[in-house]
Amino acid sequence: MNKANHIENTILAINISHDTSIAIIKNGEVVDVFEEERSRRSKYYAPDGSQDTYLQVIQSKINPDDIDEVVFTSFDRRMYDLNIAEELPQDRLRSRQFIASVQEEQLSRERLDTLVDEYTELTTVKHYGDQDKAIADDIVTNQLNLPKGEYLYNIAHHEHHAYCGFGMSDMDDAVIIAMDGGGCRKRWETHPTHQEIESIYYGNKEQHDIECLFQKLSNHRFCGDLSNNFPNELYGCMMATNDSYETEDGIDYCFTSMPSAGMNFSNVSSALGTDKLGRAAGKVMGMASYGSHQPLVNNKYNIAHELELSSFEYTCDLIQRAIDYKPDCKNIILTGGFALNCTNNYKYLSRFPDYQIFVDPIPHDGGTAAGAGLQMYQFMLEGEVDKDEPYCKPSVWVDTTPTEWIRSIDPS
Repeated sequence: MNKANHIENTILAINISHDTSIAIIKNGEVVDVFEEERSRRSKYYAPDGSQDTYLQVIQSKINPDDIDEVVFTSFDRRMYDLNIAEELPQDRLRSRQFIASVQEEQLSRERLDTLVDEYTELTTVKHYGDQDKAIADDIVTNQLNLPKGEYLYNIAHHEHHAYCGFGMSDMDDAVIIAMDGGGCRKRWETHPTHQEIESIYYGNKEQHDIECLFQKLSNHRFCGDLSNNFPNELYGCMMATNDSYETEDGIDYCFTSMPSAGMNFSNVSSALGTDKLGRAAGKVMGMASYGSHQPLVNNKYNIAHELELSSFEYTCDLIQRAIDYKPDCKNIILTGGFALNCTNNYKYLSRFPDYQIFVDPIPHDGGTAAGAGLQMYQFMLEGEVDKDEPYCKPSVWVDTTPTEWIRSIDPS
């Protein structure tokens, strides 16, 4: 952080995705992080808009009079779905033709529109994040006594992971790697079904800036849901066989239908019965420690162990990619839910002995509250929050005119 620029204020940052949490950012420093599930004693708690969105942790920890700014973050609840009439799966030849069409290339918005035109059995359904807006409005009005909309909102999920990890470290600069099961639909306009799963950033505290260098976005969840409409086909039959690549605004993008390394642990978690929704990826990571490489011996520990080995090599390749972007930087930060993989984390030190590696202490989604608050503070240091900047991008709650939030701040 460049201490030459300094603002004295207190930001309340609230993550309303799963791992619901709040963070207090005072004068640009994280002073507190609280998780709602600890107050409720309800693991994986997340407000869903259908219940009382009252957050116990705010009531017990926050004095609204001490708060100068409020910012919300969440994962991306926008959805772009295809409704499939039952006639298509029942027509074996036509369904095979459709599956082959989906596999040909990554499903961009243009490609999805083409499929809807070609197959009368398909209709497009769009869902936007009204649920997040309702949750945020409920919290600010009922718990903070503010008017509706008196807050900032952003779903830059991996950026918030990056800001959290970088802010928690004592590194002056670092390449930051965020990995998790799926974040925001960063390229919503062109690839609405793809979510960020792996991102590489470069952070520099002297320049008080975090720059995105690379993102891999996957639509494996969308492909899985699409496959469920065709019960006689193999799961994953809708996955495109090849990745595609683009560069936009200096950021390299890879679009894939493969799950992230972290999502593979979640999938195994579900398959092994540790959690039916696949949320217990950490348990599978722990199981890996008790397994061994025995090709003819298949049990839950050995299955987890084999996944651990393959994910290690995969992640080392990603770390090397990050190093290649900034070869002069010797600091690496790991964040996102996959950074909870303790048994792999220490192995990276032996693979990259000439680098310092820092693991975000709150890499799961609970840390994005701190990241959102730190990002907001960095923006305020610039002296102006501009509607064209990433933080004030068009609202995700509507597909028309954005709600603008513009404030000028004197950093002196």
